[in-house]
Amino acid sequence: MVLTSFGLKNVPANVVLLIEEDIGDVKSVFFRKISSDALTLGKKVHYISTRSSGKDITTELNDSGVRNLSENFTIIGNFSDPIALLDMCYRRHKLCNRLYGENAGPLHNIIDADVCIIDMFSSLFIHEEIEVVSEAIESLINISREANITFLLSADMGILPERAEKIIRSMVDGVIQFRTEYMGGKINRYINIPKMKGSLPLNKMIAYNVTSQGITMDTRERVG
Repeated sequence: MVLTSFGLKNVPANVVLLIEEDIGDVKSVFFRKISSDALTLGKKVHYISTRSSGKDITTELNDSGVRNLSENFTIIGNFSDPIALLDMCYRRHKLCNRLYGENAGPLHNIIDADVCIIDMFSSLFIHEEIEVVSEAIESLINISREANITFLLSADMGILPERAEKIIRSMVDGVIQFRTEYMGGKINRYINIPKMKGSLPLNKMIAYNVTSQGITMDTRERVG
């Protein structure tokens, strides 16, 4: 099967995926595509952004062709509170709602979503211990199974310590990496999928282009 585009159909359900990028912001293009695909299918999307306001995300979605965002789309923009995220994780994971109440915290309704995007996950944990990061990942994995949610967590490579990055990659269900290569005055972009739940690893990286429609696969063989 030859891939022509990359979106929700390439992502398994009820998993925690790490979306990494070495340089650039293709992750956001990918997340807009994921959001558009999910909303078209009537799924609920929860979009948490540490880098953009809710207004900016709405504008970007509108510019990419997503109009009349429905009540199925929830945005939390300019998010900078890792404690709130950890709080939600621990409460859900340890089933402590009876102590805190159903509506505690800004992320209380996250389990209503089918798809939850946290962009950027890595920036929320720059100053946290590795144990805290691993516990958060473990909690999100449990939540994804219990509440049937697909979590997509973005990260810029090199933001977290190397050991933390390796631990996250080992714990999540899948890893999608957007890589950029500079060669002979040209920019080549590739998607690398080193692991994905339910799928065999690909034998090579996939060349792609970014267009107004999103991410399209470049099926031409590249010559170095």
